[in-house]
Amino acid sequence: MSERSEKPAVSIIMPCYNTEKYIKKTMCSIFAQTFKDYEIIMVDDGSTDSTPKLLDAYEKDHPEIIRVFHKENGGQSTARNLALDQARGEYVLFWDSDDYADVDYLEPLVCAARDNNSDVVISGSHYVDEDGVIIENLNYPIDRYPNYPLRRLAPHGKLYRLDFLNRHNIRFEPGKLYEDNPFNFMALFLGRNQVILPYARHYQVVHPGSSMSSRVTSEKVPYNAIESALDYINAHRDEVNDHDVYVFTVLSFMTYFIFLGNREHMQAALHKYKGCKYEGALINELCDFAQRVIPQKLPGYNKNPYVGIFRSRELQLRHRAGVWLFVKLLRTHTLKAFARCYYLFVR
Repeated sequence: MSERSEKPAVSIIMPCYNTEKYIKKTMCSIFAQTFKDYEIIMVDDGSTDSTPKLLDAYEKDHPEIIRVFHKENGGQSTARNLALDQARGEYVLFWDSDDYADVDYLEPLVCAARDNNSDVVISGSHYVDEDGVIIENLNYPIDRYPNYPLRRLAPHGKLYRLDFLNRHNIRFEPGKLYEDNPFNFMALFLGRNQVILPYARHYQVVHPGSSMSSRVTSEKVPYNAIESALDYINAHRDEVNDHDVYVFTVLSFMTYFIFLGNREHMQAALHKYKGCKYEGALINELCDFAQRVIPQKLPGYNKNPYVGIFRSRELQLRHRAGVWLFVKLLRTHTLKAFARCYYLFVR
């Protein structure tokens, strides 16, 4: 599997913004892959450091596999979407410009996709700090738990068939936080012959002052994209590969977003921005959205077989308990009141 072709097997999509410090390690990691039939589409998203010159140098040195595009700053989503429109590969893979991977990361993904005629192949990944110390392992232990229901919605560690993404017009919502989630609601559950690999060979570097310190505002929450994704999936219900896992994934995401993700953003912003306060209006808005959308788009959500403190024991207790409580709060219309009290005690 080492021959290159005019139409590569994989388009590696890499948005780049002020990445001069990390790009060399990232590119060495790609060049060291055992699988070689790829192109790399690098999109400079209006960088203000030496990143544009570095990318142009890589393209000059490797014109047969690297294409570089320069654009005004518009965020990671616009860079990824531009690259998706330019991709020529049978499959696409998202690789951030500061990430790296084991040398045998890519080859098993492609082999699994080809052997199973898959639209999507999933593997795990690691969060690491700048010194390479693992912060969190994001694994899929399906070798031990074949019915493992957790699906992580970040694009890292995943391979997607390009024709499948184009057929369903699956793209990233520009200018939002958590824009990966509506993208992967559609990709993970409309994909045919999905394969999950029980390994993690991709390393996502987490930097101090990353996007987690950004303030969440109404304008940054992808409400419309989430609702549109759920509507689209409902309209293609006969194509959903595992409806119960899909519903559990949406419930898990909303639980995390309201009670953990948004809290982490708020706490980081309190330390970063002078005079920053908890935004009660945003908490109300998030809860109102969940209270309206979940029963409407996911009828029967409360009967999902994965929801329950004593079910899906392969998941952490806090995950099981959190989703179970979220469902109870939705059913009793007490989500907003509970969330407001919750935020009084987590400051």
